[in-house]
Amino acid sequence: MARLRSSRTAAETALNALLFALAALPVACGRPAEAAGSPTVLAPDGAGFAGRAATVSAPAVVPEEPGQAARGERLTRAARALVAQHLEVARKASQGKAHGNNVRVAVCLREVGSSRDLVALRADAPQAPASNLKLVTTAAALILLGPGAEWVTPLESSARLVDGVLGGDLVLRASGDPLCDPRGDGAAEARVLAAARALAAAGVRRIAGDLVLDEGDFPVPAPGPSWPDPSQHWAEYCALSGGFSVNGGVLHARVRAGAVGAAAALAVHPRAHGLETSYGVRTVAGSAVDVRVGATARTATVKGTIGAKLGEYEAEFAHPDPVALFGAVLRDGLRAAGITLDGTLVRRRGNPRGKVLAELRSPLAESLGPINAESRNGVADQLFLSLGHAVVGEGSRAGGARAVGEALARLGLPREELVQVDGSGLSRDNRVSARAISALLERVLGADPAAARRYRDSLAVMGEKGTLEGRLGGTPADGRVFAKTGWITGVSSLSGYLAPEGGRAAVFSILIEYPPELGGLNTSAWKPLQDELVLLFLRGDA
Repeated sequence: MARLRSSRTAAETALNALLFALAALPVACGRPAEAAGSPTVLAPDGAGFAGRAATVSAPAVVPEEPGQAARGERLTRAARALVAQHLEVARKASQGKAHGNNVRVAVCLREVGSSRDLVALRADAPQAPASNLKLVTTAAALILLGPGAEWVTPLESSARLVDGVLGGDLVLRASGDPLCDPRGDGAAEARVLAAARALAAAGVRRIAGDLVLDEGDFPVPAPGPSWPDPSQHWAEYCALSGGFSVNGGVLHARVRAGAVGAAAALAVHPRAHGLETSYGVRTVAGSAVDVRVGATARTATVKGTIGAKLGEYEAEFAHPDPVALFGAVLRDGLRAAGITLDGTLVRRRGNPRGKVLAELRSPLAESLGPINAESRNGVADQLFLSLGHAVVGEGSRAGGARAVGEALARLGLPREELVQVDGSGLSRDNRVSARAISALLERVLGADPAAARRYRDSLAVMGEKGTLEGRLGGTPADGRVFAKTGWITGVSSLSGYLAPEGGRAAVFSILIEYPPELGGLNTSAWKPLQDELVLLFLRGDA
């Protein structure tokens, strides 16, 4: 689990001051965005988001400082030298298979409010961004829906309620809520239970009909285009998305060692997942762990051994159907709330509208950190689909892309610079340039301060939090880089905000593509390149 420092660093405080003093500054390119302030966003069927779009402003660009052009030239030369140095590392590590003709490195660095880039290497070339695409998905959500938005999933029925008996079906309309549970401790189940208790408080003690999950305009959960091959689909990063989900479609196993020779304590959340179980972990001497996890259409498996000295081990794996997972958790919640179900759980689209008896609500803000700091793909893809559902009335990947396009237009950024087929960046078909990501990062600072703060706070922090916790700790970058990492086979990326000591806040994006078959280069060449570029940018001069 990620380690969070208890006290705010001086760098974070400095960046807060810089970011929000500059929150009204525009990007040098693109048309001014219109001020927002739209009413509550809800899809026509009442399921979607409740929220208010963020306000976006675009005043004048900060004048160029003396010597800025010369400083940019020195930084560009130094950046080129670092790229060449690490390309040589990659060439040697791959025995000549990686070279300048099949490796593409794009870099963009811009001070907030500046009229020119300090560094621009292949900055306009569209490339696969991997998980840096999550920056686009979460920015779109904050701009279109606002920082206080909530997913709203209504529980409704057209049947009469007499003496505690609902004389027909109870229908839930899909909102795409990922029901995020980042700690794997049952928080998502607790939220479902709260909705079930609200239903009981409305007088429902028994449902005489079926429990109906109406998936509406959301697709049947399935892998995205150009996702990893099926041998990886059990993994948590390949979790599917749809109209309903729990924990972004991921099961979380926590194993605690006991005495040598005894069974280890084992907990899987959500506990009610609708699958048969094949559980059994034995405690052995030492500190090694060999725990195998996975789920098929019928069975969830957690088996193996754990060393007594290791203490505790956690693992995650994808549920084969997030809608079925939600249904299992919902039925369990109804039972816990004292509500009996005469019928069964069914999935049926196009149910007539009924009276809303209760609502399941989840704050958007609680999903932003898991998406950006922890890089949870299933949660990001749920957000992408739900944006399409709530904003354009189509909970598909195409609908999500249209919704993101509306957010880019509101930010004054060109839509044509982005090709987006999922919300997570797992697909190789996604395309965006380093300059477009940098412009997006800067434009979000022109949103109202609450939206800008939510966005910045959702990112990993170098040396401190999330996927950057273990990088560049104890260096000048520690606590001064707020960014999103990204990696799929053949792609490595890092984009975000910099807070140089005594300097102006800056945005940056580093996108790297290389032959997918050349494994190991991300660790040996590309992450070190990103780290050294970040340190160079923080120094501000060669």
